[in-house]
Amino acid sequence: LAHLSRVAMLGELSGSLAHELNQPLAAILSNAQAAQRYLAQSPPRVDQLGDILSDIVKSDHRARSVIQRLRSMLRKEPAQYHRLDINDVVEESLRLMRSDLLNREVGVDTDLAAGLPAVNGDRNQLQQVLLNLMMNAFDAMDALPTNRRLRIATQGTPGGVEFSVADRGSGIPQADLERIFEPFVTAKAQGMGLGLAICRSIVEAHGGRLWATNNADAGATLHCELPAIRD
Repeated sequence: LAHLSRVAMLGELSGSLAHELNQPLAAILSNAQAAQRYLAQSPPRVDQLGDILSDIVKSDHRARSVIQRLRSMLRKEPAQYHRLDINDVVEESLRLMRSDLLNREVGVDTDLAAGLPAVNGDRNQLQQVLLNLMMNAFDAMDALPTNRRLRIATQGTPGGVEFSVADRGSGIPQADLERIFEPFVTAKAQGMGLGLAICRSIVEAHGGRLWATNNADAGATLHCELPAIRD
């Protein structure tokens, strides 16, 4: 179910991911065409080729990185736990969502604490949790005409590391703060109600916990705490 949910989520993000891939490919084409023009001059402008080739290599690495992330998330395999920096997982997730953020006109504020201890986790699964929480936050703010802002924060806790995703939507009814993590509970017209249930299962399999609170001003925050690796 976790794997199928991840595949479905990436399907929803297909437009955003295609844009992430099209940008470096367009840059490669543009640079290659520029190189052709320089070589066609008499005498050829070979002095410009070094910078152009360097840009092509950078764009190729960027495109390869997007493809590798997609292949990794689409692959069905047992969880592979590694030492992870949660800030890296957050930043990588934001890169995947960059085009979707622009399309939905959502601004992002990040508050990532420095010097956090590492966690032992499966990168794909934790990224799945983050992407799901962000997409839910987007949906919660769809009705807002302006001021659609997402806040993602990390901090140390006595038990480990916490990351949180806060929106400025209408919040969650008090009676549903725990119920939203039950299977088949959803406020979305087309939703199956499995996303948060799967996210909680993933987090608990990592020895952590996932919970929701309402913000004092507007919207809700989803919190995830994971145990730190004790060196």
